[in-house]
Amino acid sequence: MKDNQIQLSRGQLFALGAMSVALAALSFFLGFTVAERVRATPETTVAPGMAPLVAEDVQHGTLETLLARVAKQDPEDLSFTGELASASLNVSADGVPTGGWSIQLAEHPDTVAADAQVEQLRAAGVSAYRVAGLVDGKRVQRVRVSGYSSRESAMADLESTATRLGATAPSVVPAP
Repeated sequence: MKDNQIQLSRGQLFALGAMSVALAALSFFLGFTVAERVRATPETTVAPGMAPLVAEDVQHGTLETLLARVAKQDPEDLSFTGELASASLNVSADGVPTGGWSIQLAEHPDTVAADAQVEQLRAAGVSAYRVAGLVDGKRVQRVRVSGYSSRESAMADLESTATRLGATAPSVVPAP
């Protein structure tokens, strides 16, 4: 054997292919059989002290049962309901709110003009901030006024704020 190559005949390649197909078919039918047996077993056992992956009443219930439990917002089912119910109006270190509603006063093509307007509004005692956005593929800087816990309160204050601060086309948007 002077060559470091392995040579296979057509018969050997055919046998290799046939064995690959046979193994794939055997794996498929074995998996199918196991799945049918698991599905046919009425009760699955859970190790003592371990909680089942799906609650017992949901295992044998319907989607409507699960949705009804979610709608009731039982504390055992939803541990984050307090976070959803609270309208957080916290403000980050740079003055951008983390929740609530805002009134958008203007859009500027650059940060210099937007920052100048924000500084002017803050000097007047207004809680203003700047966020970036995309309009028609171009980056714009939006100037907004924050501090509204609901959309309704922001809508009620929209016209007076726009008039007082000189906005030409204000809108109410979720903060930030």
